[in-house]
Amino acid sequence: MRIVVYGAGGIGCYVGGRLAATGTPVTFVGRQRMADELAAHGLRLTDYLGGDLRVAEVRYETSPAAAAEADLVLVTVKSAATETAAGELAGVLKPGAIVVSFQNGVRNGELLRARLTDQVVVPGMVPFNVLNRSTTTSCRCSGRNFC
Repeated sequence: MRIVVYGAGGIGCYVGGRLAATGTPVTFVGRQRMADELAAHGLRLTDYLGGDLRVAEVRYETSPAAAAEADLVLVTVKSAATETAAGELAGVLKPGAIVVSFQNGVRNGELLRARLTDQVVVPGMVPFNVLNRSTTTSCRCSGRNFC
């Protein structure tokens, strides 16, 4: 299964990083700034329970075309960018791809579904906060569940 995290900033790096830490191949798609940061420092994931994972290999792309062969796309862009992301993905995703909206806001699944008519769109939820912390040795994304 080919998995793409589309909009790989804080939330995307954490969710995709957790998958990648299990050995699952994940392609991250996002901004050049994050690609540069990850290339320089790597991806390290911590959580409030003391978990500390380092992702050995991060494949990070900046072009929507990187999602062309994806079977599963996790959309993690900010809500205001949902329509733009849907338009970008509509031009490249294969029919039948599964798209999960991991975003704040209840309308994002509907916005994606309206543009991605040949794909299966599923609304999802991220019930935790993520904090990006850059250090000289890692890009640190810390997930914290609400209690």
